[in-house]
Amino acid sequence: MKKWLFAILLLSVFGFGYWIIKESKPPAPRITVGATNIPTAQGTYCWTGLFNGMCVDMSSPIDIIRHERLQPVVVSPGAELRIGFRREPIKGTLGVRQWMREDEAEDVNLVGNMFKAPETKGIYIYDVYASWEKGDASHVFVIQVK
Repeated sequence: MKKWLFAILLLSVFGFGYWIIKESKPPAPRITVGATNIPTAQGTYCWTGLFNGMCVDMSSPIDIIRHERLQPVVVSPGAELRIGFRREPIKGTLGVRQWMREDEAEDVNLVGNMFKAPETKGIYIYDVYASWEKGDASHVFVIQVK
């Protein structure tokens, strides 16, 4: 009986710890093109967890791509990229920017949670941003149109 009680207590502690860690950062997007997942890296965010709140100001998406050594995922011209979250953001807050230089970006036209890759071959850096009740966040990724 003591072994069962100990096992249940141990699982409860680990489960609660996992939940605290999971809730302490904003949700990461799942970006896909067809069946392929595109890796992302955390950008700037402000988030209120269970025991603390914090704002983290990251460098530019171009620097994050270099620092995290994210490799571009090859996509076809005009390919559809889809953005999904396990926890949906507040309606109307999802957006995407394409970065041309360290300090220059332009908004990308989203249709629901989807946008199209450029038709012109090249490497493209994006950041996805959204808001939730606990805060807001951005994540960066890179594609190569071939």
